[in-house]
Amino acid sequence: MEVGAGAAARRVLREEDELVCRRLYGLLANRAQEAREVTAYLRPWRRDGIGLLGRPKPDAVNAVRRACRWALRDQMPPGYDAVVYRYTFDGSWSDGALFALSALDRQRFQAASAGIASRREFEAALNTALHRAQWIAELCSGLAIERPVLDIPAERNPPRHGLLRHGIVGRALCEEIAEQRAAGEALRHAAAAGHPVVPAIRAWVAATAGVLDRGLTDEDAGQGLRQLTDGLRHCVRRTVPHPPAAAGAYLTLGLEYLEKLEQRMPDHIEASGQGPQPAPVTVHGNVGAINSQVTGSSIVVAETVRGIEVSIGALDRDGRGDLATALQQLTAAVQLERAFAEDLRARLLDHVADVAEAAAEPERPRALSRARLAMAALTGAAATSSQLAQTLTTWHDVFNRFA
Repeated sequence: MEVGAGAAARRVLREEDELVCRRLYGLLANRAQEAREVTAYLRPWRRDGIGLLGRPKPDAVNAVRRACRWALRDQMPPGYDAVVYRYTFDGSWSDGALFALSALDRQRFQAASAGIASRREFEAALNTALHRAQWIAELCSGLAIERPVLDIPAERNPPRHGLLRHGIVGRALCEEIAEQRAAGEALRHAAAAGHPVVPAIRAWVAATAGVLDRGLTDEDAGQGLRQLTDGLRHCVRRTVPHPPAAAGAYLTLGLEYLEKLEQRMPDHIEASGQGPQPAPVTVHGNVGAINSQVTGSSIVVAETVRGIEVSIGALDRDGRGDLATALQQLTAAVQLERAFAEDLRARLLDHVADVAEAAAEPERPRALSRARLAMAALTGAAATSSQLAQTLTTWHDVFNRFA
């Protein structure tokens, strides 16, 4: 990952936090203005009286019914479950119970808004609605938001010392971590292109933390990744203006953490009695290969394509020709796209292989999980490849089962 990526991600989150707060203050101002408007058209009726020959005046009925309908709406501050508000006028903490209607007030408002209240009940509804409108106007004007609203986690390092769990092979664990990092990088590019990848990123976090939990005895390894990316929960809220940007920032922090953990894996493996690990190598070749932090491992395009062809053959034999054809065309789109560098082409073909494996063996939950991440990565790459984008569009219904 590029130097300074974590600092840049935190800067993005601070900018998003500023925009979220502006939006929340705007919503509070709108709510206060609504309450002032209710106060304005109710106050004359309270002053001059609502009765005419023992019955409420028609104009008074309309005004109170309108006010009661407003009072029955949710008056909680926007985003209350994720935002901490303070009263600026007395410094006390806000409490959700302050916004709740009593059962009697709710019954009174419902009767008045339906036009079935007696004159006495009508007057009581007017007085209660007026008092509530005045209070909501004052409250919404006096609330301040505790910053930051979004999680902006400090830098976190993975455990320096750790052991592999019993039965875990260090090299295999390194391969799994490298796969997850590659999938995460693909999602990061998709987020940068503005694609709606928040669910895929959350799935990536769960899968990657699961790999760390299963492989290492130190529970802080997986927990550290979860804590750095916990702010993803904010990215599904309407108050966040740019969900892909915020999600991409959290993903970047998670990837930075995972990269640090990869660098410490040789020490964990040696401490577990599996011997020292030679330095990482890069394998080059005219078929293309990608760098790996695992000794002697390389993903060769030709071998990957052969694996995809095996899965396609199995699908043909099982009578699932639509899937087989879709995967053939997806493979060809990745192979023939000239804009892709060889290392990117190799990674994308790996993703196609994950989708093909899940299609051939749909009963394997882990294969399906990897296929979903792979489809997110391929969708992100399609932003720079018209041929790949066309293939995904043509076979959308077929590939949608892996989304």
